[in-house]
Amino acid sequence: MDISTLLSQAAFKWPDRIALHEPANQKTLTFAELDRALSGVGQALDQLHIPAGARVALLADASLDYLLADYGCMATGRVRVPLDPSLSADELLAQLQDAGAALLLFSHAYAGVAQGLGIRCLPLAAVTEHPVVDVAARAAQSPQALASLNYTGGTTGTPKAVMHRHASLCAVLQNIVMGRGAAVGDVLLNVRPLWPIAAVAVFAHVLSGGQVILGGRFDGKTFIAQLTEFNVAFSSLVPTQLLRLLRETGSAPADLPAFKSLDVGAAALTGEVLEGSCSLFSERIGVLYGMTEAPWSCYLSPAQMAAVRASGDSGEGVVGRPLFSAAIRIDRPDANGLGEILLGGPQLMSGYWQLPDLSAKALDNGWLRSGDLGRIGSDGLLRVLGRCKDIIRSGGKSVQPGEVEQSLMSHPGVQDVHVFGLADLEWGEQVCAAVVLEGSQAVSAQQLMDHCRAELSRFKVPRRVYFIDELPRSHYGKVQKNRLLAALDLQP
Repeated sequence: MDISTLLSQAAFKWPDRIALHEPANQKTLTFAELDRALSGVGQALDQLHIPAGARVALLADASLDYLLADYGCMATGRVRVPLDPSLSADELLAQLQDAGAALLLFSHAYAGVAQGLGIRCLPLAAVTEHPVVDVAARAAQSPQALASLNYTGGTTGTPKAVMHRHASLCAVLQNIVMGRGAAVGDVLLNVRPLWPIAAVAVFAHVLSGGQVILGGRFDGKTFIAQLTEFNVAFSSLVPTQLLRLLRETGSAPADLPAFKSLDVGAAALTGEVLEGSCSLFSERIGVLYGMTEAPWSCYLSPAQMAAVRASGDSGEGVVGRPLFSAAIRIDRPDANGLGEILLGGPQLMSGYWQLPDLSAKALDNGWLRSGDLGRIGSDGLLRVLGRCKDIIRSGGKSVQPGEVEQSLMSHPGVQDVHVFGLADLEWGEQVCAAVVLEGSQAVSAQQLMDHCRAELSRFKVPRRVYFIDELPRSHYGKVQKNRLLAALDLQP
């Protein structure tokens, strides 16, 4: 199967239904109009002499034109390369050169940046508003043809792009459609950036016969009103957005009779944010687990999450069971069943672009080494408990940062925390903590150490506590350690 065929099938099933709606520009496209517009993108690229297999980069915020260019590239044999607009010009140029991009398509907001990069670039409208000439049905793409390059970890080091072929993206789409269980006509509100892989999750909703509302940039003050106005059934937020929403609205249950699920990646959710979210959305929180290399590999439906919480478990870190085409296993589990999470299935990437050694290291006999620590419970549910590389080796013993963070977060004066290791000549590494205090609290480092000492083994107690106004986090809620160390004037 391939992206072009899936789109054509959707247009055949629901030609007159609304597929995409962008209220800010009063634009709508039916399924038939969407399918035709994607062929128009291909015709425009043909006239620009962008051949099949060429990489076409996208630098834009979430919009209807973005999706047309994104899906149109894949449906007509080109390779989409979605870029993170928050990157510096040097970082963007490094990714464009690494991809060998033949063309950069940009939205108006990034015209200055795009035109200053010194490569061939055009506004999105150059391909999305191209007159469509009646032609025969689009050719199907080979399932093994490259469809997408998705850059990860873009703020540091050498560019690293995940390769997804049509076959792997189709497996991802199948997992999402089956996991989410959307009905024809259900509305999904998108307020997330569409790079590097979110556009695929939006695409899955279209393939369910649903309608996608492109709601612009997330705003915690208006998000609940958008859900109400458009009778939304599904949406998705990243942890940083969810935290802002709770700060704006509080956690009192919202009146959302049509709402079915807010899908969140749970690994970065603290217990407090999860608790507030479950209250705000009346236990309609779905949890997904995956990564750019293996999107949507596990899912915990709202009903399953509610059952977990009803059992007395907070639900923190629980990410569900493998989806239809996915498999999971724990590599070299310890006595408590804890080990590295390995992911298998056709949804896996085919490797990293032009990095064969790194690809071979990540893909071990058909299993992707996630780098995450986890365990599978007797109920078959996977729980994510941290990152392998974040394990602190101190005095010959292993310390899981998450355990120390949980202890510190239980102190009433702590709002946010990140625990990490620093090299130490005597101990190998010292356990350190960066702490954000509640504004009204006056707490010393020694008080926090004493608090941990009452709950944890001595070797797990932080030896250094640093106070910071805010932890630097990525869009997905992960603490950016290099930026944190720089802010604390520390060396890694």
